[in-house]
Amino acid sequence: MPDYLIRTTVPAADATKPAVQRERIVRAKNEAAAIKHVVSDTISVDRATVDDAMRLAPAGVKVETAAE
Repeated sequence: MPDYLIRTTVPAADATKPAVQRERIVRAKNEAAAIKHVVSDTISVDRATVDDAMRLAPAGVKVETAAE
């Protein structure tokens, strides 16, 4: 199995500071499996509620539209 270099970038909480980039090497059957491995322990997805929007909007969090 080939090794893949996966880079994840997280914007800094303070906009005056640079984003934080982390690199991981993942051995996987293919690129999609490598990404799935990293995503499974770093990202979670839930439906946003009205309460979530009310909590995040004052902090400047904007709604993003994903490309299809």
